[in-house]
Amino acid sequence: MPIAFDLISDLHVETWDQPFDWEGQATATLCVVAGDVSRDRALVKDALEKLSQRYRAVMFIDGNDEHRWTLNDLGDSYRSLVEEISDIPNVTYLQDNVVIVDGVAFLGTNGWWSFDFEPGVDYDQTRLWFQDRYQVDRTVSDAIESMSMQDFAYLARSVRRLQTHQDVKKIVLITHTPPRLDLIHHDIEIADSYRINCSGNSYMTQVLGEDTESKISTWCFGHYHGDVDTTIQGIRYVNNCRGRGNTPWCKPVYYPRRIEISL
Repeated sequence: MPIAFDLISDLHVETWDQPFDWEGQATATLCVVAGDVSRDRALVKDALEKLSQRYRAVMFIDGNDEHRWTLNDLGDSYRSLVEEISDIPNVTYLQDNVVIVDGVAFLGTNGWWSFDFEPGVDYDQTRLWFQDRYQVDRTVSDAIESMSMQDFAYLARSVRRLQTHQDVKKIVLITHTPPRLDLIHHDIEIADSYRINCSGNSYMTQVLGEDTESKISTWCFGHYHGDVDTTIQGIRYVNNCRGRGNTPWCKPVYYPRRIEISL
């Protein structure tokens, strides 16, 4: 019997005129939230609380927007995020937590970006572009690049350990940022731009080298507001971003996407 979960991400709650009504929207008892719920932490908590009332288990990973106003101290930003959502029933923050349901392990991390996702786009100029766009100094881009390496290392280490876990038959990876350039490079709006270098983590594909038992079946992600649902070398890569309201890259009509994992 397959394991099913609903995938949602990039709700960007504060950018929509009307709050999303989750009544009757759930298609499964499990839900994965792949980041960018809101830049407002109170709205993040409110959205997760509402989801916790509709699902038996909600697995959440942060996006960059959860840290938008606290980028100057990412360490403290993560600590405060954990404190703010730790008491929500039925919600598991996946960073440093693996959830195993009926033989399927759900493993997640933000992923951030390494500023070199597209080899043809200048790394140093990308960092300067990012610092100007976000009005931050180099210490912030240093911290983000460091987080991208830490998140990769955490995911790789965890995948390696799950290879010998007898109760784990399949692994679902969840990152906020896309793990592969070829998932988004077709988009002419971002191809060969500084923005594409802030769209993913170039280290992430190396995680697959740790999957010696071929347990990884699905990689869910957010951040990129176009639709992706494709299979590459036996792994399904899929997103389901709502996007920012009143932009060309959003879905005024939005539903959770049901994902099934066959054992």
